[in-house]
Amino acid sequence: MNMDSLSWDMIAAAIGVAAAHTVLGPDHYLPFVMLARARNWSRRRTLVVTILCGLGHVGSSIVLGGLGVAAGVALSHLRGVEGLRGGIAAWA
Repeated sequence: MNMDSLSWDMIAAAIGVAAAHTVLGPDHYLPFVMLARARNWSRRRTLVVTILCGLGHVGSSIVLGGLGVAAGVALSHLRGVEGLRGGIAAWA
């Protein structure tokens, strides 16, 4: 399996999980349906607001994931410093 086919498999899996996540979680779409009905929004406005909020949801998830990766990298560097400190303490 080459990297290109793996990438397409990962993209397809991510799309499948995202679709299931949305459909199985009514809290992801019912607020927009209720707002649209209560405020007499057009279908176009409802879609635009829903898409913008979805992009915000995905974007914030990406930011949180990036922060998690950054924290992991920082902690891995800290582990090296702690190992060096332990070696110096044992030598002294």
